[in-house]
Amino acid sequence: MFGALLFLQAPAGAIDSHLPQASASFNATVYKVAYDGDTVYSGGEFTRAKNTDGTFARRNYLAAVNSATGALLPFAPSLDGPVYEVKTGGGHLYIAGKFTQVDGVARPRVARFDLGTGELDTTWKPRPSATVYTVEPVGSTVYLGGTFVTVGDFAQPSLAAVNATDGAPITTFTPRVQEGAVRDLESGHGRLYVAGAFSRVEDDKKYGKLAAVNPTSGAVDTSFAAKVYVLTREIAVAGDRVFAALDGRGGEIRAFDRGGEALWYQAVDGGMQTVEVWGDTVIGGGHFDRACVTNHAGPHGECLDGVRAERGKLLAVDMNGRLLDWDPNANGVVGAWDAEVHPSGSNLTVGGAFTTFGGGLQEQKRLAVFA
Repeated sequence: MFGALLFLQAPAGAIDSHLPQASASFNATVYKVAYDGDTVYSGGEFTRAKNTDGTFARRNYLAAVNSATGALLPFAPSLDGPVYEVKTGGGHLYIAGKFTQVDGVARPRVARFDLGTGELDTTWKPRPSATVYTVEPVGSTVYLGGTFVTVGDFAQPSLAAVNATDGAPITTFTPRVQEGAVRDLESGHGRLYVAGAFSRVEDDKKYGKLAAVNPTSGAVDTSFAAKVYVLTREIAVAGDRVFAALDGRGGEIRAFDRGGEALWYQAVDGGMQTVEVWGDTVIGGGHFDRACVTNHAGPHGECLDGVRAERGKLLAVDMNGRLLDWDPNANGVVGAWDAEVHPSGSNLTVGGAFTTFGGGLQEQKRLAVFA
């Protein structure tokens, strides 16, 4: 059982409504969302969007929506396969997935666009050998995680770094992430945090599923030892804390200190697929329906106090892991895949496979914006 903790709190995220505002929606799953100002980019399996005025438009796996008004924006590149990641940074929109072409140009599995013009950057060409699930741009370096074995002609399985100028592999970054895919990357605390399904890092199971590596060399950072043994879908870094979405043993948000010691966890009855920090509130999303009322949970995600609360696919806890009242009550089996906060903190966008909120009261398919 974990003791009470003191946190340096950012300004509170204001969740004013259990229901999302009206916005554009999509005909299939949204896997990831990312902001650039008021514009929120979405990537997924969809091929069509519905605007707030009821009109439909073709959108092949990638789209942009105004998060303030909910309107579908004109950005409409043509891809030939699903997008699993969207990330903004350094004046670019990065995308990754199973596609091989963008606007008729060969771009296997990863590409980027100029945020100012919306045009494909034809000079940036990493060429990973297999699926990329996550991209993390940091200054002059862009980190890639997935199931690939090589990037360009350089053998560097699962986790690699490329130049932000042209996508050439950085051959001095040589982490050894073993026996499984990398699903998320997050820069923070002078480290690169790595999450996924991998079993070992540098032959050590202690760093499986969630680890930190040196952002220059890729060597494992042994000062962070989280000791997680289930699939870790996503990471969020806020202040001196690391939050992880664990998809196993039911599912949970787990909070760690900078050394990897577990501080608290919020357990649910299905996989936790996303975690995001909104001011002093931690948002979790996944394919769960109920959550433990207290963070006193057992080794298999069960509620040791025997009490669960209805929480359809999304929930909120405070910085000490206390379950909050927010309950959008989304539907679906798979539920929420990703949650991201506006840079100003003014709203929160969620992507997933849901189609309604409020127990069916409001239709809002696969993309939802909360203010």
